[in-house]
Amino acid sequence: MTEKVALVTGAGSGLGRGLARVLINSGYHIGIHTGSNEERARILAAELAKESGRRAEVLVSDFSKPGGAEKLFESFRKTYDRLDIFVNNAGVTMGTRILNMTEELWDTINNINWRNAFFCVKEAAKLMIEREIHGTMVLISSNQHNSIGGNVPYALVKDSLVKLTQHAAMQFARHGIRVNCIAPGWVNTGEKRMEGWFERSVNEIPLHRWVEPEEIGRWVLFLDGPDAASLTGQTIELDGGVRLMTGRPEYYCSPEV
Repeated sequence: MTEKVALVTGAGSGLGRGLARVLINSGYHIGIHTGSNEERARILAAELAKESGRRAEVLVSDFSKPGGAEKLFESFRKTYDRLDIFVNNAGVTMGTRILNMTEELWDTINNINWRNAFFCVKEAAKLMIEREIHGTMVLISSNQHNSIGGNVPYALVKDSLVKLTQHAAMQFARHGIRVNCIAPGWVNTGEKRMEGWFERSVNEIPLHRWVEPEEIGRWVLFLDGPDAASLTGQTIELDGGVRLMTGRPEYYCSPEV
């Protein structure tokens, strides 16, 4: 039986760590990409390999600059000889209003969240096609792919990932490659930078909860499984109902209304 391989970008911290853990514990060898969290990524890889008995390899590539995707896949090809699941998770939550935007900030967000995401999809597809693997790609977007006033560039590139999902799904379908997107809301990553945000946000979420990384990991597994064999080009929104709201949050979230 062929042993399958998954690659998760941005897996040195946050959501990516949870995705890597779910995948390796479900039978996949794993490529853990990181750009700026190499030490944490190597600790994670050692933990996952020990827990699962499978390979967990760290691949370092800086996505804040052009060429990061090509460097990542050059390293990946030297490490593994196949790719069954590619998860584009790398991203930074940065932004400002249009009048305050600088080219430097725009380039950082664009390179990490969009440019290298696009070329990772290209490189992943090339590898799957070469190996004749009917693989799966999952692009992690956000429920903020709309008009968030102070987060303009982030929202723009996350919306671009939704469109890329659709175009890639159509171009790669002939090769048996399916491409889907997951757009989460608040995710309980356990990162220190998230402290205090749960209390400020949970009462504005209709289901009154954040998404757990393991939930998203199980969705990735579902999208790679036989029950999703006809599902491609779609975006799954996991945000507790936030984007369904058309009025003030308290109208949906308060038990008194």
